[in-house]
Amino acid sequence: MNYMEEKTKAGEYLRLALNYITKHNLPATPVNYAVWYEYVSGKNIKLKKAIDHSLKNASPINNGKVEGLYQKYVVDGDRIVISNLLTKISLMLKDISNHVSETEEDLAENGKSLNDLAVQINDAKNFNEIRCIVDQMLAETKGLLQSGKRLQTRMKISSEDLKQLQQELEKSQQEAQTDALTGLINRRGLEKKLEIERIRAKQNDLPFSIIMVDIDYFKRVNDTFGHLVGDSLLRGISQILKTHLRKNDIAARYGGEEFLIILPETGIKGATTVAKKIQKTLATKEWKLRKSGETMGKITVSMGISLYRMNEPETSLIKRADDALFMAKNNGRDQIVAQKEQEKL
Repeated sequence: MNYMEEKTKAGEYLRLALNYITKHNLPATPVNYAVWYEYVSGKNIKLKKAIDHSLKNASPINNGKVEGLYQKYVVDGDRIVISNLLTKISLMLKDISNHVSETEEDLAENGKSLNDLAVQINDAKNFNEIRCIVDQMLAETKGLLQSGKRLQTRMKISSEDLKQLQQELEKSQQEAQTDALTGLINRRGLEKKLEIERIRAKQNDLPFSIIMVDIDYFKRVNDTFGHLVGDSLLRGISQILKTHLRKNDIAARYGGEEFLIILPETGIKGATTVAKKIQKTLATKEWKLRKSGETMGKITVSMGISLYRMNEPETSLIKRADDALFMAKNNGRDQIVAQKEQEKL
């Protein structure tokens, strides 16, 4: 769980969370607070869907229900996924071990029978006895081949299971780094991408820039039209961001209504150009409610830009972009503030 909202947002989320706790007659415990805080912040999509489903069906939300939601969606989603994968791996290894043990037993039994026949062949006195021993040898040899084929078939099946397990693992890793609502990478994925860009910048001596994007008056949209419309707006903004990015550029949902764009091998000037394109697209975009056709008015974003300084930690880079974003919002919103402008003031 990462709670890194600014103080005003955190205060608003706290107020809303406490309202839900009071409404459902729940004790103000850390667990109840964590669940409702993540619900109202919109950062935990799976939890939000589960609670929305319960509210829609008028299902009772008591202390036990919240505890279950906490364990399933808040405490550690990755731990559950990893536990399931480890269970599958353990069962698969046990299965393979059993196959090998069974084959070893078959081979040992066949080997003992062949040794016995080797002793008997010395005592054979006529063609019938020799023929009988040869027939048994053929049968034991056939048994050896069958045991080998059974193991080969079982190992082939196990190999296919392993491939499927590998695909599940890759899918789980991808899902763990993807924001379920927008399809963009999430904070966890963003941290890894930033680390890669820091390494590339050092190796190639090339800068990169980031743009912090915040939807202006997003709370007003939620309060006026509801959270479902707010979610739809987040998806729409995400699509607009992606349309203005190059193949190697990265857009991430940073949290709530904030996004972060990574622009490899791009300076302040190039990043400002990208930001202006996004701003221009939004200026001509008409937002309407899907069912009623009611207009939502103009939707704008504020943006802050910073350029990576060699060897600086990602927290410093993000803070400078966030400071520039704060200045853009203070300047009246629907503004773009770049790092250089910020430093001059």
